Amino acid sequence: MPRLDHVTIETRDAPGMIGFFETLLGVKEGYRPPFASPGHWLYLDGLPVIHLSLTSRNTDFPAGIFNHVAFSLYEFGPALERIKASGYRYEYYDIPDTDLGQVFVYGPEGVKIELQYPRPA
Repeated sequence: MPRLDHVTIETRDAPGMIGFFETLLGVKEGYRPPFASPGHWLYLDGLPVIHLSLTSRNTDFPAGIFNHVAFSLYEFGPALERIKASGYRYEYYDIPDTDLGQVFVYGPEGVKIELQYPRPA
């Protein structure tokens, strides 16, 4: 069954954003795979539920705008067939140093959804 995996927030001020979520939710910064772009993962109950991605933009996003929301998949083949049949643009990648893959699907009004799945051994 799909479940919410994490939320990614683009930030110009990582220490400030980390402090905000530490104060608000009690998150702890933890391991993040060695992606090419800089960022931080914040954990709740042992899970990396908030991903911070560093950006150099000059202004804030409008209130309420997030980069993407991710869900975990356990049956990748059928999900990929549904994605292909939908006609929506998608991209998929391997997550470095893990056994996971990810598919980004771009939907209406600029919505971006990430679907994570275990790669075959």
